[in-house]
Amino acid sequence: MAESMERTLIAALSEYVARSAAEPLPPSVRRATKVALLHNLTVGLAATGMPLPGVQPDRALPWAASPTTPTDLAFATSLRMGARAQHDEHPPSVSHLGSAVTPACLAIAPRNVDGGRLLAAIATGYQIGGVLGTELLSGMRSRGLRSTGIVGPIAAASAVAVVLGFDEASSANAIALATNRAAGLTEVWLAGTDEWRLQTAAAARDGLESALWAEAGTRGALTVLEGRSGLLNALGAAPITARSLARALRGESVIEQVLLKAHPVCAINQAAVEVAIRLREGEPGLQDDDIQRVVVRLADEDAAYPGIAVEHAPTSWPQAMMDARQGVAVALAEGRVDVNALHPGSAAVQRLRGRIEVVGGMPTTGGHGAEVTIELRNGRRLRDATSKVDVDPDRQAQLASELLPRAGIVPDVAERLPALVDGLDEPGGVARLIDALGDVPPWGTLCSA
Repeated sequence: MAESMERTLIAALSEYVARSAAEPLPPSVRRATKVALLHNLTVGLAATGMPLPGVQPDRALPWAASPTTPTDLAFATSLRMGARAQHDEHPPSVSHLGSAVTPACLAIAPRNVDGGRLLAAIATGYQIGGVLGTELLSGMRSRGLRSTGIVGPIAAASAVAVVLGFDEASSANAIALATNRAAGLTEVWLAGTDEWRLQTAAAARDGLESALWAEAGTRGALTVLEGRSGLLNALGAAPITARSLARALRGESVIEQVLLKAHPVCAINQAAVEVAIRLREGEPGLQDDDIQRVVVRLADEDAAYPGIAVEHAPTSWPQAMMDARQGVAVALAEGRVDVNALHPGSAAVQRLRGRIEVVGGMPTTGGHGAEVTIELRNGRRLRDATSKVDVDPDRQAQLASELLPRAGIVPDVAERLPALVDGLDEPGGVARLIDALGDVPPWGTLCSA
């Protein structure tokens, strides 16, 4: 590395990219990467036909509806991965890394790319985005910034650097350029508007585009993170040394920490919804009129997150997806949370929501834990809690079989998808996966660079 890069945070990140490209993934990380990839492909494909910004027939935008370039393809597939609010999340950084990293990699990789290299690239993007996002989280939260929009482009650029085989200098430039794409505000959750879908899609596109600019020789400021006018200063974040960052990157695997959403609600609400469904199943015949009061206990920082504990009823689907009261009300009224049931919600849901209270005080966990207490009118009390929601490969396969046929994806693809992803690192594995998606636009044009 050049002398000017030796003590920068960008140097630590680009060195990690180079090392990740050269070393095989540990077996547990490889497994976790496949499960995360399967999850994000499943929920992205399940969004086929959903009304999304920029894809309506009468007002379609080409980069969202019919992409023809790799950067547009990254945007379009990421838009769909996040459409159901069911893409994965890394709780320590509150970042949706999969829908930023994976679309960027799949949009630029050639069909004959080695599947092991592709998995390593995805895991690298998660690691860099998750570690950096965790370091910067308090500064982002205090300024109303959304973590995915800030670290997502950096994570995507880092992953693409592995796919394209960049040296450290090119990786450093890609990451530096991507840092300048940091954007995204959490006011969207309070307003209930559409930016949240665009923020993640832009992160995927901007990360890929930054890598392509770097490949073409464009230089980025190598002190863009810790410099006097860099990102850390803009966030008011505590200083980070290159040594401590490098140590964190070598630490616990981020992709093994991610939360795979079993339900189409905010990651913070996953555990509360899961527990509510469990309590309802354990009380056969439970009706909304039987319930007098419900208390949902979350970690303090989760309860305070924008949109989670607002008093007023949601006025849009994005608000309903963020609203812990609404999610729990649907779970208790219907025994499951379907995308279309969230807003405006049935009469029973609307009645239940008014009896639900969201409070803090739950111990902080690595997976947005929750405790739900139901007070019945007959004086009985039901209570249950969980530290996280687990989505293992079996549950993931079940999600695919349930969601994809409803979206018009032929059952054969739903049945084969888990095995296709599992065999990604076998010879020809990437091409087989893409061929299976060939009839589902725009997914069939992935890995065609």
